[in-house]
Amino acid sequence: MKSLPTLPVVFSIACVVFAQHLPAQTAATDPAVIEACERGKTDMQEHKYKEALEAFKNANKLAHDSCGECYLLTAFAYFHLRDQGHALESCDKAIATATTIEVRASAHNMKGNFLLASAGMDAKTLHTAEGEFQAAATLDPKAPVFHLNLAKALLRESKDEAAKQELQVCLECAPDEKMKDEAQKLLAKPERGREESAPDFQLTTMRGQQLSLQALAGHVVVMDFWATWCPPCRESVPELRDLTRKYPAEKLVLISVSADKDENAWREFVAKKKMDWAQYRDSDGKILEAFGIHSFPTYLVIDGDGMIKERIHGLNPQETVVHRLKAVLGQMPQLEGEARK
Repeated sequence: MKSLPTLPVVFSIACVVFAQHLPAQTAATDPAVIEACERGKTDMQEHKYKEALEAFKNANKLAHDSCGECYLLTAFAYFHLRDQGHALESCDKAIATATTIEVRASAHNMKGNFLLASAGMDAKTLHTAEGEFQAAATLDPKAPVFHLNLAKALLRESKDEAAKQELQVCLECAPDEKMKDEAQKLLAKPERGREESAPDFQLTTMRGQQLSLQALAGHVVVMDFWATWCPPCRESVPELRDLTRKYPAEKLVLISVSADKDENAWREFVAKKKMDWAQYRDSDGKILEAFGIHSFPTYLVIDGDGMIKERIHGLNPQETVVHRLKAVLGQMPQLEGEARK
């Protein structure tokens, strides 16, 4: 079993703290502290992570470095800046300064997610992540997300029976529909917990077609992350076109996600090269961020159950894109016997 990628795609509903208003507690009653945190949250939503980090640091300074919520938000910003060391350190400070069980539990949970993000299949890191989720669930046993995340860590450690117990507890805690669905899928197929799941996404293509991971269930999906200013990306276009002809559209869906900022350049290139499959320009970077894309081109193969089966980075002059994808596509049950010669 290959290890999962470092700083993975999505880290759990656990970080909902970011989207919430600060609880009304001593460290956060100062209007200046609240204002700084809200400004940082706005920056986060606009992907201005450095600005958000400074806002959260400023909020904590105004609170005399005793604001657990501020440290929690700071950790979130650090993680987006790919500074896991400071993210973990900020979680520890949040745990130490939190004045409510809610914030302390959230900090343990967030730290567990950060550890799980980089653990791959490293036993020591997974065990530490398990401990953080266990601490969160012990502090707030009625929060379903803590039990779900603890189950995920246990599944990665191949502790399936213990994981199933936590998944049952999660379901007993009345989770929302999305969390309930995830827990039920893991219960039905625990091995999913040892694979990388694709983040749920929704997008509208250049031609107005609405696509989502949920709507594409049962299909094999190839995600092509590219940009017009990327030479290897431009060179791969003919091979990607060939790929759309190799498999029937009802079995395999190719989605090209562009990182272009210049919409006109993107539209002109797509038209000139007759890229007649699903095209989307990720103008706000949300899809790129959700999938953890940091280099171009990057290709992902997602199976019918929404699991990422392969990541391919760059263009190899010794081996074509289609050839590199061929092996993994050939292993997909949904594509068995479907390849056209």
